Amino acid sequence: MNKIYLISNNQLLEGLSYNNSANLDTIRKSRPLNEKGEEIAKALANSPLFQNVENIYCSFYSSSIATSKYLASKLEYKINLDERLNECSVGVLGSKNMKMVKGLQDHEFTYKLPNGESLVDVGTRLNNFIKMLMNKEEEAILFTHKRAILGFLLKYTKVGYNLDENLILEFNGSIVYDDSETDCDIYELVVEKNTIKEINKIN
Repeated sequence: MNKIYLISNNQLLEGLSYNNSANLDTIRKSRPLNEKGEEIAKALANSPLFQNVENIYCSFYSSSIATSKYLASKLEYKINLDERLNECSVGVLGSKNMKMVKGLQDHEFTYKLPNGESLVDVGTRLNNFIKMLMNKEEEAILFTHKRAILGFLLKYTKVGYNLDENLILEFNGSIVYDDSETDCDIYELVVEKNTIKEINKIN
């Protein structure tokens, strides 16, 4: 039995100004952590949960790399960058905004914008990576992103909605996703014989 941890640090810097030629997905990839996000990253490095991981994997996003660096330094590990851990690509917004796209995707998991990804797409991408780690029986920590994790969870959970039509996901009778705003999302996957036995959301 081994464990795989998924982490999304959601505290990003506001107040950045970009020129009109900047692509939305490029902007999101370059967006750094704010001060609170840096403090979260430092706290994660000192958590006893992660001291026995064998490898650190990280998306290409600045916020993800910045979150992983403290743990990597403490454990004296290199950071393995892999684009399969990247956030769900938005694509071309056109007349839509991010809130509208999120609402559409939360109810139609195959919905995507031109040049973008659906939750099914990003979930498949991340799931393939995690299956590789499961086959190797590797204890690992993955620094990734909220929508990417959501896409992955959709493959293993029971889908529902609350009275406000917000998405809720359950695994073995416990709610593991409720669409609430959080500073940091941490999930623990307990794996045995290439099967996910538990999905635990850690506060």
